[in-house]
Amino acid sequence: MKVRWGVIGAGGIARRRTIPEVLRFAEKSEIIALMDVDREALSAAAAAFGIPRVHLTVEELLREDIDAVYIASPVAFHYTQTKQALEAGKHVLCEKPLALRVEEAEELLELAEKNNLKFGVAFMMRYNVYHERIKEFIDEGKLGQPVFARAQLTCFYPPIPGAWRQTKATGGGGALTDMGCHCVDLLEWFFGETREVFGFLDTITHTYEVEDTSTVLLKFRNGAQGFVDNFFNVPDEAARNVLEVYGTKGAIVAQHTIGQDPGGEVWCLFLEEEKGYDALQKRVSSSWQKLELEPKPLYAREVDAMSAWILGGEKPRISAEVGLRNMRVLAAIYRSAAEKRAVTV
Repeated sequence: MKVRWGVIGAGGIARRRTIPEVLRFAEKSEIIALMDVDREALSAAAAAFGIPRVHLTVEELLREDIDAVYIASPVAFHYTQTKQALEAGKHVLCEKPLALRVEEAEELLELAEKNNLKFGVAFMMRYNVYHERIKEFIDEGKLGQPVFARAQLTCFYPPIPGAWRQTKATGGGGALTDMGCHCVDLLEWFFGETREVFGFLDTITHTYEVEDTSTVLLKFRNGAQGFVDNFFNVPDEAARNVLEVYGTKGAIVAQHTIGQDPGGEVWCLFLEEEKGYDALQKRVSSSWQKLELEPKPLYAREVDAMSAWILGGEKPRISAEVGLRNMRVLAAIYRSAAEKRAVTV
């Protein structure tokens, strides 16, 4: 049995990644209908993927015989469209962030619970096989006491006419909202909840109103510290999308696992026990081992995880509570940057 999905927002990430991956790889999910306000984009997606049931309004889509909705529209529409879907009795997987404001996301979670519907957030990077293994290593104590982590996601994003991510009214924020949310989510998944944040957010290169430059310090409840850096003004070729995790018994260093692609490169160093002080402070590179895993499709896996939940399985790691938590952390970061001080989450 498969869950029947409708897609709201057939361009962008849905067309590039989610729709083709679900059609090719999903085991518990099928996409049977599309909706987009852009007639040309809608027609192109329908033709590309062989999905003939297309609509120009959310109301029309929700009258389809579907079980769930994947929302991939601009952020400004997430609240209204999710609310419409939940009120129509449809389960929802919504792209991040869930809404423009924390209060809106809280309302949506309450509505989903009231209507006994499944509600998730599209943090697909939790389904990268390397991130899953890193999470297992940490939980198994391979790193000893967690001490520090860094997550980077960067792209070059110059001003583009009509780009909804480049205005606060439609995207909510810039590099932090669009990319930093994934980084913060991964580090909280690894280390637990953040207790305190300090953010530096600026627009130093481009001419749009949202931040193109973002660096964030995190302090976790377990005492560990973290660093998240996101930029819209660093060339794609220059950014390694680094992920680093350190503990008292070792470290994990990765590149290109953070992003839309399912693979990456990961090196691990695990010590049997915590070392004593070495006055010479020798660094032995041969102690590092490369981790080799078979990549799996991120977007198909996250949709299938939601479908499994809808079909009676366990709550996935991307339930909407995770999305709400992430919004609260980002709201604290924006507040920190505005007030130029550390802020408690």
